[in-house]
Amino acid sequence: MLNPATLFDPKLEPKCPLTLDAAVERLLPTLAAKDKAIVAAMPESGLADLNRHEFGAAIRKDFALWRGNKALMASCGALNPEDASLAIIRAVWERLRG
Repeated sequence: MLNPATLFDPKLEPKCPLTLDAAVERLLPTLAAKDKAIVAAMPESGLADLNRHEFGAAIRKDFALWRGNKALMASCGALNPEDASLAIIRAVWERLRG
């Protein structure tokens, strides 16, 4: 297991997404049907709340945003991990509603 303080290296973590689309594709199958329904029914204004709590924190951790996954942040159009996780949540929400 990697030390949480270790900077992200895509060679050591090849399953970690580097693009917004890859993050959405990796995240969607992990969500239970009930959670997908909750997210899809949520108003856009509720997405920031998801980002501030467990869902956003898990995305930032699992996708190495806190450890510097700059490729994913750039693909999300984000300058920081919090904005990147919000972009991922919004993309998941859009896909579920689409």
